[in-house]
Amino acid sequence: MPVTKNFKTIDEQIAILDSRHLKFKSKKKAAELLGRYNYFDLINGFESMLLKQNVSNKEYENVYFEDFRDLFFFDMKLKKYTLSKIFDIESRLRTSIAYNFAETYCQTSADTMNYLNPTYYQAPPASDTNLTNTFNNFDLFRTTQYWPNGHIKTRAFIDDLKREKDYVGQYTNPPFWVTIKALPLGSLYYTFVFLDNTVKEKVLKDFGMELGDSVAFEQALFIIKEMRNQCAHLELITRFKIKGKQSLNYFNDIKSKASLARRDLFYIDVLKIFKLFGDINDIKREIVLFYFRMTFKGRNKIAEKAISKMGRKKLSVWMKL
Repeated sequence: MPVTKNFKTIDEQIAILDSRHLKFKSKKKAAELLGRYNYFDLINGFESMLLKQNVSNKEYENVYFEDFRDLFFFDMKLKKYTLSKIFDIESRLRTSIAYNFAETYCQTSADTMNYLNPTYYQAPPASDTNLTNTFNNFDLFRTTQYWPNGHIKTRAFIDDLKREKDYVGQYTNPPFWVTIKALPLGSLYYTFVFLDNTVKEKVLKDFGMELGDSVAFEQALFIIKEMRNQCAHLELITRFKIKGKQSLNYFNDIKSKASLARRDLFYIDVLKIFKLFGDINDIKREIVLFYFRMTFKGRNKIAEKAISKMGRKKLSVWMKL
């Protein structure tokens, strides 16, 4: 494994691919694409699917640069559809948490800021040191801290938010449904985790679930959060894989509820989770169209490798989701 790699011009990158027997329908268009998108994203992410097997050096057999292009743009389209689903779930979750918390604990102007008070949430058991530490240092609960000389060491969460977001700063006491908009999905996830059962039950009801589903729901949100990060950093969806976490019961609750894989989770498992929240026909349609387009080009084996990396090799499995 090399420690580093030397810079290569686009012509040198094409020459390297050429030396590995990769075919080109148009080297000019390949150069344009490599000038627009990173070689690492276009080639390295997919090469394990397309390299010739059981040879010592990297080598291709009956593989075209255009195969990499088709895989890359398929992945990009899936990111767009996937993020759209995540944004919808995220928006609904923000609305539900803010509404149900405010209805329970912030009904009057005097109670408006109760969402910043940890006493209105359920602290995790002391035996869970990691989650307890997160609770004790949670953004929403952060208050202003001062140095001995009286200067501000850290500002309260709400004061920082007023300085950063004009739509928050216009309020003396910003209501929860305004400030929750600024929480990243990671913080939103923990906000749900720390809700007491009274509010949590109402939130779950908004998603067609019961209080007994809360652990599965938490696990689903964690997986969705990881998927969002994958998309936001332009990582390949076709390579998405998440291992079970002991602190989240190895995802066993959501695996049971959504009929997920027994061990590691892949993109197909994310789709099964999305299905708990709504329709996934647009994503299924894109996967089917990709498979048929590749088959029309005589590249169905490559399509099978791609969807296999995503969780299942047979198209019929995806169509039945």
